[in-house]
Amino acid sequence: MLKKIICAVLFAAASGANAGVIVSATSAVINSGGPGFGNIADTHNQNGLATSYISGVTDFDTYMGANPRHSPVFTSAEWFSAAPRTSASVTYNLGTSRHIAALAYWNEEFAGTSGIDLLTSLDGVNFTLVAGGLAPTDNPNNAPYRANVFSFGAVNAQFLRVDLYGCPQGGGTTTWCAIGEVAFNAVAAPVNDVPEPASLGLLGLGLAGLAALRRRRF
Repeated sequence: MLKKIICAVLFAAASGANAGVIVSATSAVINSGGPGFGNIADTHNQNGLATSYISGVTDFDTYMGANPRHSPVFTSAEWFSAAPRTSASVTYNLGTSRHIAALAYWNEEFAGTSGIDLLTSLDGVNFTLVAGGLAPTDNPNNAPYRANVFSFGAVNAQFLRVDLYGCPQGGGTTTWCAIGEVAFNAVAAPVNDVPEPASLGLLGLGLAGLAALRRRRF
């Protein structure tokens, strides 16, 4: 019985370490294609989402598994680049360094992008490509649209640059790029980082239980 309890404690600690939460940016900067139409903050402040989340708290997989839709209404919910443009670039600032393992991207249904390159940085100056050639869904016009989730190996980053190209998706008659919403999956720190106090406590409890079990047997 004691062994089962210890295993359960250790499993809970491991599960907590691997869980991911959804996080939004605290600010964003238009690198190219601006100023455009609308407020770039509307691409990370949840204004267009039918269901909201708590940044840094809500479980990423649970939230995305419910297929949250984004409104097709432009006002206070989306951003369009300047015209004529077939590409644009935006950098999102998380406000602090996080271990990011996925991009959730709501591709605007009227002038969305055919391709995305995602680059990350710790200082906002030196960027590294972590996921290239991402192809979001071509969503139907004038209808609430779902997100694409693009996963990759977890990287430590505070700044995430989203480079858009091939706008508009589907070869429409418009000459803009557009973004509906962007969010990220923040996972626990790698094992070589310092564990959180709660995780250390659970691990200590499990090890103490194992030691007690060994003493009782011998």
